[in-house]
Amino acid sequence: MRRAWLLRCAFLVLALFQAPVAAETRLSLPQARQFAVQLVQSGQPLAARAAALALLRHDPNDVVALIVLSRAARDLGDYRPAEAAARRAFRIAQTDKDRFSAALAMAQALASHGRHGAAQLWLRRAADVAPDARHRMVAVRDFAYVKSRNPWRATFDFGAFPSSNVNDGPVTNTIVIGGIEFSNPDAVPLSGFGLSAAADLQRHWELGPTSRIVLGLAGNVTEYRLSDAARAAVPSARASDFGKAGLSASIGWARQDGPTQLSVTVQGGRDWQAGATLADWRQLRLGYGRAFAEDRRLNLGFSLTDTDRHDAALRSSLRSAVDLGWSWGAPGADGWALGLSIGRVASGAASVARREAELRLDWQDAQPLLGAELSAFASIGLKLYDRPLYIADARRDVTAQLGLSAVLVKLDYLGFAPEVGVTFSQTDSNITAMTTRKAELRLGVKSTF
Repeated sequence: MRRAWLLRCAFLVLALFQAPVAAETRLSLPQARQFAVQLVQSGQPLAARAAALALLRHDPNDVVALIVLSRAARDLGDYRPAEAAARRAFRIAQTDKDRFSAALAMAQALASHGRHGAAQLWLRRAADVAPDARHRMVAVRDFAYVKSRNPWRATFDFGAFPSSNVNDGPVTNTIVIGGIEFSNPDAVPLSGFGLSAAADLQRHWELGPTSRIVLGLAGNVTEYRLSDAARAAVPSARASDFGKAGLSASIGWARQDGPTQLSVTVQGGRDWQAGATLADWRQLRLGYGRAFAEDRRLNLGFSLTDTDRHDAALRSSLRSAVDLGWSWGAPGADGWALGLSIGRVASGAASVARREAELRLDWQDAQPLLGAELSAFASIGLKLYDRPLYIADARRDVTAQLGLSAVLVKLDYLGFAPEVGVTFSQTDSNITAMTTRKAELRLGVKSTF
């Protein structure tokens, strides 16, 4: 009975538009479009497709008809025609409302086709052309849903940053050993400009409703350009000497059991500096997390990292560390996170073997201020080296860092916005040649959802 009724609807619409005069007297074009929309919204894709095709015979550039055709074809499992209709609708749409509806239809067709990454891109387009905040929230909500269904995760980070000390040079290049003063004229802070890029690609496999396996591949590269002042201070210095890069692969297992999460990750990689291989490393990480209510979370972690140095085998090391984290912040309120890390580095080199600890506090503003989402962090770290290097006393370093960043959400494009940040760091050491200061201004791009 229902199929027969659907066919009668389809034949009615076809008849209306095969006879233009009758269409004007019996059903106007706006009424026909509304009828087609009602058909697809009420779960009648066959009749909706027939209505959309009838409208398109009357006007091949009917945006509403193209959107209805896309949604109907998607509901019928005809994903390629659904994508083609939505793409054409987006291309010829004249208003933000129509562009939004076309982009949403395209994302739905792509997601149903299993093309989650492309669907996420079209949802970013939908958010960008949304006619108002309510429509944008719909796109952001659908983006989060598609992202959760996507077995692939890809993150990219690009940055540009002027730095007062690209080489981590000391504030003084003089050291006194046994009453004799030594000076290294090249050991001075060098200012310059850095460019960085990083990418992280992951593939998830679900092992049931609570656990999954994750494979990952990550890479990063940072290059510098020295300032005129730096080249004048140390003519022999080359920016390429301070460039660095890294590549790593990982496999992990995670289980979510109610508020509790367990994870095990094995990772390995290689680091380069100045174009030469610096080190190969392998790491084991164990993680435990538990949510308390909606606004508090506890994280515990243990890691073991084995590093083989290529520049000097003596500097190879084995690092073990315990991490404790506590985060809080109710929905709509500022977010806070407090972290403590305690580590031990075993090595045959006096410049590497040490005990270390770091305390860090992070803050995220809940409401944008003057069109900017603000965040900040402060940290203090301690390194106690096992054996003396230059003097009778073993080296002791205290490092403090302070950072502030702002995401300029008013300049959002496709869900990405410029980010401006500044970081100050200072290391005070009982060895004056190890005392350093640095200030960096970071310019980058960040996803707003």
